[in-house]
Amino acid sequence: MFKSLRAAGLGVGAAVALLTGSASPAWATYGGGACHSCAPTPVVATSVVALAPQVQTVYQTVYETVYENEPVTVMETRYRTAYQTENYTVMRPVVETSYVQRKYTVTKPVYQTVNQERKYTVMKPVYQTERRERRYTVTKPVYQTVNQERKYTVMKPVVRTQQMERRYTVAKPVYQTKQMERRYSVMKPVYQTERRERRYTVTKPVYQTVNQERRYTVMKPVSETVMVEQPYTVCRPVTTVRQEVVETGYYERQYTTIPGPVVERQVRVPVSECNECGYEERPRGLFGCLHKRKVTATVAVQCPPRTVSQRVFVSRPVTRDVTETRYVRETMVRQVPVTRCRTIAEERVESVPVTTCRYVAEERVEPYEVQTCRYVAEERVEPYEVQTCSYVNEERVEPYEVRTCEMVAEERSETIPVTTCNYVAEERVEPYEVQTCRYVAEERSESIPVTTCSYVAEERVENVPVTQTRMVAETASRQVPVCVAEQVPVTTNRVVARYVPRTIAVQQCTTVPVVVPTCMGCN
Repeated sequence: MFKSLRAAGLGVGAAVALLTGSASPAWATYGGGACHSCAPTPVVATSVVALAPQVQTVYQTVYETVYENEPVTVMETRYRTAYQTENYTVMRPVVETSYVQRKYTVTKPVYQTVNQERKYTVMKPVYQTERRERRYTVTKPVYQTVNQERKYTVMKPVVRTQQMERRYTVAKPVYQTKQMERRYSVMKPVYQTERRERRYTVTKPVYQTVNQERRYTVMKPVSETVMVEQPYTVCRPVTTVRQEVVETGYYERQYTTIPGPVVERQVRVPVSECNECGYEERPRGLFGCLHKRKVTATVAVQCPPRTVSQRVFVSRPVTRDVTETRYVRETMVRQVPVTRCRTIAEERVESVPVTTCRYVAEERVEPYEVQTCRYVAEERVEPYEVQTCSYVNEERVEPYEVRTCEMVAEERSETIPVTTCNYVAEERVEPYEVQTCRYVAEERSESIPVTTCSYVAEERVENVPVTQTRMVAETASRQVPVCVAEQVPVTTNRVVARYVPRTIAVQQCTTVPVVVPTCMGCN
């Protein structure tokens, strides 16, 4: 902000200097400051009035729009559903069930068990044990040991060492290198291009359109109306009147007096004193009549009666006529129009364009190039080295030791125990048991229960329910919805605009005259 004020002051000062004609290089350069380059020479200072900007804060009144909610009560029409009682006649089915006796025959099984005797034969085993002897011969070994002298020869080795020479021939290889030439033929390809013509046949299609007649059959629908008898069922009402007794009694309150119960109580009874003879004595003193002896006696006392209230039903039968309507099914016949649709074959002709295509052979010539390749033999020479190897015999001598072993016979003797075995025959006897089994036929009998079943016819009676339905007219009531309009006060909010004054601070820029010093002349 201060930079902008300074720039504005410089601009105002420059304008005033131009108007007065006393502008100097120092003023143009430094904006009214001291002239440093003219310090040695005297300077005459003058004053210049310039307009400088100044910012002032001014308070202004501003009106602001404020929106407020204001409650408003409006009468609104609302509809509610009320129910109104309506009487109507209903045909109520009354089911009556009656029982009818039905006789039927049942085959009842009767079981009878009889014991029968069955004879059968059983093979019974009979075991018998016998004692027998078995004779056999056993060879029993008998061992005998005898010392014998045995002579044998042992070969004893004797080793000798001798120095000997061995001569052998070795083939020593000798290598030689030779330069040789090898001639071979190479087939070199030579290419040649020729222009040729190729003839081929192309099948070209030729199209031709011809109109032809096409016959086709269309099934055309034809509608016919025919009267057909249709049976239908109608429920015809049949009204009957019957009398019934309806109880129209009422309850009334009756009051009954119930006597009180009898209760035993203790009561004091005044009794005069008697002498031994049973006569009443004369009173003693002046107040002898007041001094009597009191005796307690049990007396039955009835309590006061109480009144009881009760509701009693008073019967009042009323005879009234009841109208009953029942519906009887009746079959009737009516004429109903029936539309039948049948199709008739109809032949039609239409012109159809038919495009035929035939192919015409056309011969064409196509030039092409053929490249041929033929091989020409070319002889070439290739030098190469051959290395030969020849073997020269060389005789060599190798000393070696020969170690010989000679076997010398030596006779020796030793004593050996020799055991001999002789077998002696011995006869033995072994007893054993033999068990034999034989089967003996034995006849047995057993009692077997045999159950037989016979069927006996039995007649039974059952009650079969037969249901009959008849329609009875009844008056019933139902609630019918009715739409009722009501005026209901409803409070709603509406937005109201209101102007509110508000004071705000505003910065206002004004120009103020300022005295600026200047430098009039410099050497």
